[in-house]
Amino acid sequence: MTVPESAAHVLEWMREGEARFLDQINGLTDDELRADSALPDWSRAHVAAHVARNAEAVSRLLSWARTGEETLMYADTETRNRDIDSSARQAPDALRADVRHTATRFAADVDALPAQAWSARVRTFQGRDISAGYVLWMRVREVWLHLVDLGSGVAVESWPGGLVDALLDEVTATISGRDDAPSWLLQATDRERTRQIGGKADDDPVGPEISGKAADLLAWLTGRSTGQGLSTTGVLPSPPPWM
Repeated sequence: MTVPESAAHVLEWMREGEARFLDQINGLTDDELRADSALPDWSRAHVAAHVARNAEAVSRLLSWARTGEETLMYADTETRNRDIDSSARQAPDALRADVRHTATRFAADVDALPAQAWSARVRTFQGRDISAGYVLWMRVREVWLHLVDLGSGVAVESWPGGLVDALLDEVTATISGRDDAPSWLLQATDRERTRQIGGKADDDPVGPEISGKAADLLAWLTGRSTGQGLSTTGVLPSPPPWM
């Protein structure tokens, strides 16, 4: 195993998320797998197909890191969407196997990546320059968020607490980095810290305080809830897109 020691916990989250995702789709009947997901215009089969195609995409980034030859996640948006639609039309058992096999291949690519390659620079589909080590975190986000998107009863509240905190840190930092960032103080009632969106670190907090459990804040900020479990003064605002 060559994964950097600092990323060992991310690898564990990835393994757990992939196992839970596969368990979830294995537990759905064929009709339930074809039913609507929590995402607009996507069935649960589309969500499963997307997770499978993502495994191949992040494997391509590891290939880039290993060989130094540019290997894009996807050729373009049209090809990506067409591949997801095509994959979603597979027979249910074939789709389940697709999710399982692509996850297994990605795990093998992770295990085989030389230690020095984890610091190689690659590029996300959105054009962001990242280290190969960040690819593990990308896969973690993918499987856990889409586990919720299946709309089969899994909530962010069921996630490991450390994962909730890590993604909440990233989401709030990403939103804060935008020129049009709102100004909110987020109070996680089950944590001993607050997070400020917008403004400068040495400024007094400006804007409403929004409070609730960390998982409920994360679900709301990532569009996985409309704000259930949260409270604020006045009307709860709508969070901007974070990706």
